[in-house]
Amino acid sequence: MNIKTFVKRHKSHWVLAALIILASSVWWNSTAVTHAANTNWNASYWNNKTLSGTPVLQQQENDLNHDWGDGTPNTLVNKDQFSARWTRTLNVSAGSYRFTATMDDGMRVWFDNVLIIDSWWDSQVHSLSADIYVSAGDHQLKVEYYEAGGDAVAKLNWTPIGGTAPIPIGDWKGDYFNNITLSGSPVLTRDDTQINFDWGTGSPLWGTVAADQFSVRWTRNVTLNPGKYRFTAVADDGIRVWANSILIIDQWHDANGATYTADIDLPGGSIPVQVEYYENQGGAKANLSWIQVNSGTWKGEYFNNATLSGNPVLTRDDTQINFDWGSGSPATGINADNFSARWTRSLAFNAGTYRFSVFADDGVRLWVNGQQIINAWSDHTPQTFSSDITLSGSTIPIQLEYYEHGGGAKIQLSWSLVSSTPAPTPVPSSGSGTVVSALLNVRTGPGINYTILGQLTHGQVVPLVGYRSADANWVMITWNNTQAWVSGKSAYLQANINISSLPVWNDGQTTPSPTTTTGKATVTNAAYLNMRSGPGVNNPVITVLTYGVTADMLGRNATTTWVKLQLTDGRIGWVNLSYMTPTIPFSSLPISNQSSQIMRQSLFIRTGA
Repeated sequence: MNIKTFVKRHKSHWVLAALIILASSVWWNSTAVTHAANTNWNASYWNNKTLSGTPVLQQQENDLNHDWGDGTPNTLVNKDQFSARWTRTLNVSAGSYRFTATMDDGMRVWFDNVLIIDSWWDSQVHSLSADIYVSAGDHQLKVEYYEAGGDAVAKLNWTPIGGTAPIPIGDWKGDYFNNITLSGSPVLTRDDTQINFDWGTGSPLWGTVAADQFSVRWTRNVTLNPGKYRFTAVADDGIRVWANSILIIDQWHDANGATYTADIDLPGGSIPVQVEYYENQGGAKANLSWIQVNSGTWKGEYFNNATLSGNPVLTRDDTQINFDWGSGSPATGINADNFSARWTRSLAFNAGTYRFSVFADDGVRLWVNGQQIINAWSDHTPQTFSSDITLSGSTIPIQLEYYEHGGGAKIQLSWSLVSSTPAPTPVPSSGSGTVVSALLNVRTGPGINYTILGQLTHGQVVPLVGYRSADANWVMITWNNTQAWVSGKSAYLQANINISSLPVWNDGQTTPSPTTTTGKATVTNAAYLNMRSGPGVNNPVITVLTYGVTADMLGRNATTTWVKLQLTDGRIGWVNLSYMTPTIPFSSLPISNQSSQIMRQSLFIRTGA
């Protein structure tokens, strides 16, 4: 058969084969293009530092490896004072990866909506890395960047560094150490169903953990209803317990199966709990349990001094705070004069404005929802102090402190609903403000004589409620789901609306502006003292203070075990107050629940009033 006959006979087969090849080519190219699109960055650029408004440029970029020098990403984008956001899908094999960001000025990196790198401040070119374990498959990356001035650099890369999947933790994460100081890397990490161990003279795991001279840290979150809880710990030897980041049991010493209890009011929800334990020699035992106790009473702590110092000589449940002891004593073992008391409780309130009144002889202080609203900490004849506060409607912590100097002793607390609708109702506003100073104080009212609730940091954006002070120097913001105030001056806050155009806030109150207690503390009981980002040893160390260092005191935690300090260079952090000597009692400081922000020492500190 000749070639011409062969081709004619098999012509239909050749056509079918060609169609199959063509279809395969189209499918392959389509797949390749789709895959290539997933590897590109979706880039958006703004002509401001806050990624606000509509981007001036949106485009696809092959990689995130930019060094624009003193130039600009595009003729549409400013050379300075611009920001950018990049997003993409990353498909990787399972393993540990090191993500490295290089920037000048600020950059933030999210992996699957988790912030892994945060350097959101003006800076020279520098690099930061984060190591994370990644499961196989698709993951979402997001990078935000801003350029203030000078050179502009924005880069991100990642590389596998090996490693295995972390141990899945469903209950308690137990980290075990072959020393009694929880130092170095754990020799064993495992999921412990509960903390209820009696190892006797044995080991938690033979061949891995020593039978003596070992320590353990357990951490987990537990879901609790709002109310008062009693935690009970049994230990041989030392044990420490934190609930909601508050140290409630601190018995870090050798012991023979001792039992310790502590009560704490908790807001409900997912509550972090941490337990630290060490075994020295002999038997080894560690147990933790808790129960919810009657939340319809006040926890009353009574001290045989006027400063709430040291350990209380009596702790009891008081059904109400309505006492007239005359010239007598609250209970056996408590002084008739020169004593003090602290009452704490959490109560549910509907939304509205409430008037709290305290009738006292002598000194009294009241905190509602973490805000000090009454401060009459001085000797005085029996008199009433009142203050109004607007509550959003939830379970609110209340704390009352009182001292008796001499003569009669009286203390009464009451409250009433002033208005079920907060007045005036904040007007709707889409305004926001960006902090342009290094730090900006958040206060309970529009003035520097109001109590400091916490601090905002450079670049932080806060929503404006829609009101200002009469002089337009202060503006109302939303802070921890309630109303608060910050300086509205352009040196501290950059608003996207005209603050002077907002209506003036007038709450109709005549209560005198609260005063702020100040004082200093000096390191006297340690050669070196860690300063941490929050009130507890589980918080990161900011710096180390040496013997003799003196700093300003800003506040304390609710249990008066940690004090918040501000150093002369402006950095703020927490230290254990047992190593400090104060110029005024620690108990006279306002309670602060805000963790400190780690600031670079070279950063110029300008704090808004």
